[in-house]
Amino acid sequence: MELLYSFASSLRQLTSRAFGPDERQYWVWLTFALIAIDLFYRLANRPRSESFPAPWRIYTHPSAILDYKFVVVQRLVIAFVTTPLLVSAIALGKLQAAALTAWLGPGPAWLAGPWALLAFAAIGLVLSDIGHYISHYMQHKIPFFWEFHKIHHAAEVLTPVTAARVHPVENLLDSILLAPLEALELGAFFYLYGTEQSVMTIVGMTLLFPLYYLVDSIRHSHLRISFGPILEHIFSSPAQHQIHHSRAPQHLDTNFSRHLSLLDWMAGTLYISKAGETLDFGLADGPDSELNSVRSLYWVPMKRAFRLVFRPYAPPAQIVSGD
Repeated sequence: MELLYSFASSLRQLTSRAFGPDERQYWVWLTFALIAIDLFYRLANRPRSESFPAPWRIYTHPSAILDYKFVVVQRLVIAFVTTPLLVSAIALGKLQAAALTAWLGPGPAWLAGPWALLAFAAIGLVLSDIGHYISHYMQHKIPFFWEFHKIHHAAEVLTPVTAARVHPVENLLDSILLAPLEALELGAFFYLYGTEQSVMTIVGMTLLFPLYYLVDSIRHSHLRISFGPILEHIFSSPAQHQIHHSRAPQHLDTNFSRHLSLLDWMAGTLYISKAGETLDFGLADGPDSELNSVRSLYWVPMKRAFRLVFRPYAPPAQIVSGD
């Protein structure tokens, strides 16, 4: 009986991850983003040459339909498989706060006011973006990681759903690189303001930035929104991320940052969006015929990446000198 109760408890915890409030909020937000982007495109961003129902050619594209199928499976994979393996920035932050307490004594347990929250948000944005830039750059430049990131760039049209076309191995790499950086700030914040208050503050802060999340969703869409050449040297616009997905040679391996294009500017990977540029999304070499199903999006990168690792060693040819 005790074993049955334990099994039922474990099953309830697992299903709560896949069907709990967080997942319902995810689907509500995704639906809202799709509707808002569609309306904005039809009313403000649609070229005069396009007919009014033009976005439906995007939503019904085979690449978009594959995204819809993938996101359903991906949410289950995240809930049951990926999440338990991810490096937790909050857990690392708590460990760091405990270490500071052991070293310096109990923290002051201040009450987090507006300025503290703004400072927290700004520092967190910078640290998170540095980690994202490093991870993203590695995924493009290291062949092993590119095989996993390739499924995201294989999308031939962009919708907010495309943002979820991410292999679990990419999620793991992101967490390994981002979590320690984010924990640097979290640990200090937990020490100064108290762990429980800080966790609630972090959760509550997400309610303050609906516009931020909407702009983030537009990055993977058919809305071309530029911030202008001056601001795009500092902040990454949706148009700049769409350029990152472009197949054009001049666009390849540019605009790696998620929010702060200043990092791209400093690293020499910045590309400023230009009015009138036509973007063709997808892989530089054209569609990959093997990445055509949900199963293949998971399996093919694994096969190709580990083939790179375990391919037979070929000794260099010996040079035979003449007499």
